[in-house]
Amino acid sequence: MQTKQYLGYLGLLPFVLTFAFESFSEELFNFPAVKVFIFYSAIILSFIAGTLWRKHNDKLSIKLQIFSNIFSLLAFFTLFLPNYIALVALTKIYLLILLCEYHFDHSNPENHDYLQMRMHLTALVVLMHIIAFLIWCT
Repeated sequence: MQTKQYLGYLGLLPFVLTFAFESFSEELFNFPAVKVFIFYSAIILSFIAGTLWRKHNDKLSIKLQIFSNIFSLLAFFTLFLPNYIALVALTKIYLLILLCEYHFDHSNPENHDYLQMRMHLTALVVLMHIIAFLIWCT
């Protein structure tokens, strides 16, 4: 396994820990576990959106830079939404970023391993958002 894969899967740990330490969340962070989950999710979404950024000034790079900013701003705005809406919105944004990456990067064979990893990670993150919704919003 490559370093980026280790780091990618380790990035799932805080999501899992919010479930594991739900009863201690308010004492540790002064926030309920669902808010810690949403905060971390928005941070990770902004990080992933930043990976869309390209350093060139061609049309494709400019489109990706715009998408990157839109996704980061959407993630930020979820912090002001009710929990149930934030969890649904974050889930959709994860899927949109994956679609965007796949649309713009799938033709390059160098990106196939990365996109496969992103698909696995996104599937796990979406599953955890569904679990979070079921635990904290129903």
